[in-house]
Amino acid sequence: MSTDQGLTPLRYDQTGLQGKLARVLVEEPTDEIDWPADLPTGIERVVILDDHPNPHHTLRVHPPDDPARIALVVFDQLALCEE
Repeated sequence: MSTDQGLTPLRYDQTGLQGKLARVLVEEPTDEIDWPADLPTGIERVVILDDHPNPHHTLRVHPPDDPARIALVVFDQLALCEE
């Protein structure tokens, strides 16, 4: 997503992420084995469910309007939204 070029991706050791809104920095978010995340096409924001990335470098996230649709996304494909 071209408007996100100035945003800093999350770090692998970042904590305190649970419940935070994040920008999706790629057009097609993926999990740790590069499989497409189960998210709507063109999604720009997600809510993070985990406090920190897991050992596989992913975070559980969901679309803001669909908390039942949980997907795994690699941490560096996300950046925290400015509040």
